[in-house]
Amino acid sequence: MVETAAVKAGSSASDAATVSSAAAWKPGFLPALEGLRAVASLGIIGTHVAFQTGHDTGALWERVLGRFDFFVAVFFTLSGFLLWRSHRVGFGAKNSRSGVATYYRKRAARILPAYWVLILIVLIALPVGAGADLKAWLANLTLTQVFVPDSLHGGLTHLWSLSVEVAFYIALPVIAVALQRIDPATKQFQRIGVICALAVLSFGWAWLPLPYLDGVNPHIQPAAYFSWFAAGLVLAELESLAGASSARARAVHRGLQKWARRRWLWLGIATVALIVAALLGPEGLVQLSNWEFLRRLWCGLVFGACIIGPWALAPESRALNHPVMQALGRWSYGIFLWHMAMLSVAFPLLGVPLFDGHLLAITLTTVALAIPMAAASYALVEEPARRWLGKNWVRREAS
Repeated sequence: MVETAAVKAGSSASDAATVSSAAAWKPGFLPALEGLRAVASLGIIGTHVAFQTGHDTGALWERVLGRFDFFVAVFFTLSGFLLWRSHRVGFGAKNSRSGVATYYRKRAARILPAYWVLILIVLIALPVGAGADLKAWLANLTLTQVFVPDSLHGGLTHLWSLSVEVAFYIALPVIAVALQRIDPATKQFQRIGVICALAVLSFGWAWLPLPYLDGVNPHIQPAAYFSWFAAGLVLAELESLAGASSARARAVHRGLQKWARRRWLWLGIATVALIVAALLGPEGLVQLSNWEFLRRLWCGLVFGACIIGPWALAPESRALNHPVMQALGRWSYGIFLWHMAMLSVAFPLLGVPLFDGHLLAITLTTVALAIPMAAASYALVEEPARRWLGKNWVRREAS
């Protein structure tokens, strides 16, 4: 598209070279974001340990720990960024039906095998999973627990966020097709405006008079969190300015990169968002009013965008690119999946009762148990399943 425009305009050799360079630009793997996966997974452990040790209320530092659930916003923003940069164009192209089907199969191959292993082991073998009825089994196996009353079962309560994330995966092709008339190569700012407008509208979701079943929490419904995913979509649009045909757009990208490299500024803003959320309250994991929920959404949006944005737009990072962080990033899905089950094991292992302190000991034990489980999940389940399904299901059906 960019090359055609250049030919029609009869541009000079230098302009043609610039356009050719822009057209050749493609998003690639960003190791720093793999490292941020590790940070987010360990941060989520922090909030659950704080709650179960009774350290999510009281002093300011404890209330801040309670708001480490904002690392869910980091995951949502990261998912929005990575998926949008890869798929924002293809779903509206020719043969898009097969492309959408392949996308769904890849998502299923990546998520479900390790997830189903977790569900089976927790509900069958671990004390925290005892007592699950058929409804809990079906809701958790199908990742529909946010829609089914009282189905957030012991050892699996954190998976509400994965249920929300999968709903976003399902909706992504619809969003991409809806925006296909706004040229992604030349009208990024218009696309950003539409995405931001949709994000603003999503803030009103909690007030819609929808007929929820008793036991369904309207504050964990997927549409309510669209703004956190939208932050990633906007970052992907901004990143794509690097390959824009417009010199002005590329200049904007260079300016954004300059600001993105001021890491301490964005980390400082993210910290302020945590502290503001902790100060405004309410403390702990309690039922929120709609206005309290909206405040949490706003603070989480700022936190997620400020953690992911700098490294999405200027991805160089010696610390995040370190082999240890890269390994933890590869295992981050397993760390997220298994940490609540391992947290339930940590208390009896240490002989410590729930809600009775011992924050550091429980944290270290949970991390020490979760990381090997995640590594085993990656080596024995995630990668073999992804490769086998990729060869025998995804590629075969796509051909």
